[in-house]
Amino acid sequence: MIALLGNMPKKRKAYQVEQELREIKKTEDKLLKQEQRIEKKENRILAEEEKIEKVLFRIGSFEFKRKHLLELIKGVAGAFLGVGLGRSILNLDSLVEKLQWWNIIGILVFIIGISWLLIYKNERQYVQKHGMKVVWKKLIFLYVISLFIEFIALWLFASLPADAATLIKILVIGSYAAMAGAVSFSLI
Repeated sequence: MIALLGNMPKKRKAYQVEQELREIKKTEDKLLKQEQRIEKKENRILAEEEKIEKVLFRIGSFEFKRKHLLELIKGVAGAFLGVGLGRSILNLDSLVEKLQWWNIIGILVFIIGISWLLIYKNERQYVQKHGMKVVWKKLIFLYVISLFIEFIALWLFASLPADAATLIKILVIGSYAAMAGAVSFSLI
């Protein structure tokens, strides 16, 4: 009888060890399934990236990829939205008359600075791989789009001034809202 009682704690310990091993096995199975799901998601993401990286056409060494087209579309849409909102909020004619050139240059520096920071924050991983040229290229690309869209808006609304200096002032002031829209849409 004493021998039977002495074996009980060993059996309990063996049972507890078996239970713990079963729990560990269940946890391992769950982790394996989760790992497989993550791998499937990664493969889908890689397939999507390959689709985005697809080259649409080449001009010399420059490759125009699908991601460039998407960036152009987002920039144009954001700039149009920005121009529309800017036109409704800003009174460009009155601002052009009131503001001196140093104010206009200040607006230009401000919008470029803020846009640069937003682009840098969003493109940080590419900056680490390719350097700061990524930010500058995107900034110049979006600013040119903003100026172009602002010019088109002036032409469409029959608001093109006859004076070149006034046109430059209006373009810089208007590019503030256009650039804000273009950068915002490019972050999406």
